[in-house]
Amino acid sequence: MAAGLALLAWPVLEFLAFLTTPPATHHDPDIFRANATAVQVSALLYVWAVLSLIPVVLAMGHLLRERAPVVSGIGTAFGLVGAGLGLTLFTTDFYDLALAQALPDAQAEEITRQANQLWGFVYGMLLPGFLLHIALLTLLITLAAVKIAPWWVPVAALAGTVVPFVTMAQASVVQSTGALLHLAAYGWIALRVLRMSDIEWHGGTKDLHAVSP
Repeated sequence: MAAGLALLAWPVLEFLAFLTTPPATHHDPDIFRANATAVQVSALLYVWAVLSLIPVVLAMGHLLRERAPVVSGIGTAFGLVGAGLGLTLFTTDFYDLALAQALPDAQAEEITRQANQLWGFVYGMLLPGFLLHIALLTLLITLAAVKIAPWWVPVAALAGTVVPFVTMAQASVVQSTGALLHLAAYGWIALRVLRMSDIEWHGGTKDLHAVSP
């Protein structure tokens, strides 16, 4: 039940987070000040979205533990590391907002720029955080390969991840469409999990076939 609900909660929270994000291609102090409440709401939704990915990763690893144990172990480990780092990355919005409210724009932007260039941030937090995307895609592809999910699921999930990156200059409602693709992909898995019997869930899925939920 927890796994199925997390698989549904993650894309829903992601959708709401994108939808409430202030319109900007970067952390402009003026926009942050003018949308202080939206910044905090959006940041919290992002944090909770990434937090929900922890049980999502564990659930998909669990589904693969019998038929693809190596991918299950490695994918789960990378996914958990990436999710942990993602949680820390989204807290920076609160610091950017505080800087925008307390300092002149030029000084606030310079501090943010310097922080974003620190090697510890770039190589210890930002880049390793992308392990989450790699782990999720790997787990999804493997779920399709072992016939636990149809092939359109990883394709839709990949498209949902790419959309926000290629629409950064667009309105928040446009960026949020990527989360709808995630909802279709992870929602399919969620329904599959929620309809599993206790024997199927606890005993693995090595004898299951991918059928529409």
